[in-house]
Amino acid sequence: MNIAEPERTRLSPWMARVMLLIAAAVWGGGYTFSKIALDAIPVQWMMAIRLTLGSLILAIMLWHRIRATKILHMMIAGLLLGVSYWAAFIFQMEGLTTIDPGRNAFLTATYCVLVPFLVWVIARRPPTMRNVIAAVVCLIGIGFISLPGSGFGLAFSTGDALTMVGALLFALNLVLEGLFAKKFDPLILTLYEFFIAGILFLVGAVIFEPLPTAASSTPTVSWSMLYLIVGSTLVAQTFQNAAFSKIPATQGSIILCTESLFGILFAVVLVHEHINMQTALGFVLIFCAILLSELRTQPHHRPKAESIAVENGVVRHHLRISHPQE
Repeated sequence: MNIAEPERTRLSPWMARVMLLIAAAVWGGGYTFSKIALDAIPVQWMMAIRLTLGSLILAIMLWHRIRATKILHMMIAGLLLGVSYWAAFIFQMEGLTTIDPGRNAFLTATYCVLVPFLVWVIARRPPTMRNVIAAVVCLIGIGFISLPGSGFGLAFSTGDALTMVGALLFALNLVLEGLFAKKFDPLILTLYEFFIAGILFLVGAVIFEPLPTAASSTPTVSWSMLYLIVGSTLVAQTFQNAAFSKIPATQGSIILCTESLFGILFAVVLVHEHINMQTALGFVLIFCAILLSELRTQPHHRPKAESIAVENGVVRHHLRISHPQE
């Protein structure tokens, strides 16, 4: 088997969903470890170290695969993924400097709502009512988890606007992954994404931020960076890119919304954060949103006919075959 050809990789849609859930859990834990690292390392330096080292490790692991792949044919896709990945984090972090973390998390999570509409714009495939309702329910659930009990607030500041731009870019990055992972090797795309974003973060760090101090070499910070490099960067991002080659971005985005849920769980386990009724209600709403997104009725018999499927902007011919479950 030629491992450079992702279409031959055996990955079922259900396994892809499990991989996305694992990615969400790892990223959720990343909030705690990122906080530890950011106490000693500036944002762009942290991201530059995380992504450049992640790129190096992934390149070593995929060396034979890289040699068997026509890298130049994937350049445009890699550039689009890398730039959108970098830009999303830049806007999100800039917004976080002027607004509370809970508000930033809530506004960032609006990418769940934005994904189906970006698919509509790019692929001319309007979101279903189920997708819209599931996204709204998930968004409300994240709001219960992320926002303080004192209320939502109505003021819309510059930080809010920057965070919303970041959310839009995260949604765009997700849709692009859903598009390109069906055409190219998702692991090589991940390498491209890390490398390009890492270089952009490194340039920004050199120009705008001071060098990390000696405090960045403490064991606690070093273990936190190891988690971010291996877990959040290599494992989670690779799982996401591979999974989106098998399921629609509109479904995957709902699963990834549980990142905030896992973030709370990690905080409870590691720093004994208290869970109140508001947080518990958020748990229930997010779980309901996942069920609403994933459970759907299918006709038991389909006629055999040649058709064109448009999914996440990818047009592909396929032969429909009668089967009880499709």
